[in-house]
Amino acid sequence: MFSLLRFTLLLHALIFLSGCSTIYQTTGWFAYDYTEDYAIPYSLKGDDPQMACALSESMTGALLSFSEVAYTPDRQAIAMHMMAGACAEERAREHALTYLRALKAKNVSEAKDARIREKREYALAANRQYKAYQHMLAAFVEGDDVAREVGNECPELDEDEELFWMMGILSGFQAVMSDVRSQGQVDVPQNIAMQSVRGIQCLDNQRWWGVPQAINAAVGIMLPRAEDPQAVQAWKDMQQASDIASAVGVRLVHAIEVTVADGRDEHQKLRDAIRRHVRSINTTPSNAQFRMMDITATRQILAISDRLWTEATGSRTPIGGLGTFWDDDDDQAAALDIDDLLGDE
Repeated sequence: MFSLLRFTLLLHALIFLSGCSTIYQTTGWFAYDYTEDYAIPYSLKGDDPQMACALSESMTGALLSFSEVAYTPDRQAIAMHMMAGACAEERAREHALTYLRALKAKNVSEAKDARIREKREYALAANRQYKAYQHMLAAFVEGDDVAREVGNECPELDEDEELFWMMGILSGFQAVMSDVRSQGQVDVPQNIAMQSVRGIQCLDNQRWWGVPQAINAAVGIMLPRAEDPQAVQAWKDMQQASDIASAVGVRLVHAIEVTVADGRDEHQKLRDAIRRHVRSINTTPSNAQFRMMDITATRQILAISDRLWTEATGSRTPIGGLGTFWDDDDDQAAALDIDDLLGDE
């Protein structure tokens, strides 16, 4: 009788636990579908990067915890980790500005501390971006470890999948750059950069806002000498891709162009690219479906402008001053609000 009672209790416990597992599994499937069908598209249409950061940083862990009872949501994880990586990158840029101001003030301790904080945030960004890239591999690249290289061959993708492919590819490229800026704390494989260059060519250039052409042009600009004919042609290709981006209102290419010009110390090209971006956002509205990506591109360009202004003047780009520079002629300087330069009293 006692043995029968123990068996009955054990059976009820197993049924109860099995029921909980089923509920969690079903909840996980619902969460995955909701994230891909509603949360991610909603964020991409949004105009508040801080809100997108709050969503990605707070929900990514909760979403992926369901992989303990269901499958791993690789496509959703690409977007969530990419957005969360961008948040860490933005904080790193803020610490970089603090470093520059402290350096100007000859506050060595503060400058050193700000540089450490900057590198820690870049390490966090690299970690998140690398995870996005790894989830992209899991979602779209089949084969053993030797064959799992992006760009060996293009997967068959529908238009929705192409978006996640592009996010994963860009995340891999960003992971390499963020890790370099962190002094290699994450140890992201460097060959991912060239794999990403090959992988992005799987996408239609016109449909995806000129990004494949811009990435390819960036390599042509960064590798040879500036006067090399290959680099001259690459700048022309970059300009063509930039025009495509302006026309469709998703200006990721503008951020790529500004970043490349900054990296090559092409000061005039850098200023021209920033000014063209400002003219574009003033004349062509953001693509409503991908507004967040367009705003993110502007914020990346503003971050470079902020660094240039801080190096020259000690403070960031004045309000309404993106596309202007501290040494512009009097007509351009007059367009700035004097309160932004002197501070409200």
